[in-house]
Amino acid sequence: MRRKSNKNHKWTDEERDMVRRDYRGTFASAEVIAAHLGVTAYGVKGQVQMMGLGKRDRRSWSPKEDTQLEKLMAQYCPRRVARLMHRSINSVVIRSKRLSISRRTRDGWFTKREVCEILGVDHKWVQKRIDLGVLKARYHDEESPPGRNGGSCWHIEEKDLRDYLRRYPQDLTARNVDLIMIVDILAGINNNHQRKEVRNDDRESTSRERHL
Repeated sequence: MRRKSNKNHKWTDEERDMVRRDYRGTFASAEVIAAHLGVTAYGVKGQVQMMGLGKRDRRSWSPKEDTQLEKLMAQYCPRRVARLMHRSINSVVIRSKRLSISRRTRDGWFTKREVCEILGVDHKWVQKRIDLGVLKARYHDEESPPGRNGGSCWHIEEKDLRDYLRRYPQDLTARNVDLIMIVDILAGINNNHQRKEVRNDDRESTSRERHL
């Protein structure tokens, strides 16, 4: 197969799913993916960096990036933010924690795409669990099913994802799982309401300590 020019190649979500699922941290694995997609290994490595799957990012953060981070974290999962900001996932998560930026403002539920990014798998893997009924999900717009050309997205309640993670921990075998997000979900501190309660408790505890 003739290799496409990376500059002209338009990456799809399905292709990024493959990179997320099959990249093993080596150039050899990038070459295998590249051969399957008909692009160069360097093009795959570029996507690895954009999705935050590469090595630790040691670049300093500018005030402009901090502002952008706060806006993006309110809308997307950390992996998507890392890709949009050309940062590693660890860099995005650590910086957001240092700035006390909430992970999401759309409390209580995830799209299928976000679940793919959290679990480090492709959309077919998640869809299979939905079809089997082991991962509860519904159409976000009850009258319009999800589809490529419009329609509603899948609506997966955080409590249902938490239940799935607790019942099927053996499924967490992907190399690129978002462990920090999974821990937050299992601990029940992912949504903003609960985070605010935790921060308020911390402030009250600090205030009591000052008066002792």
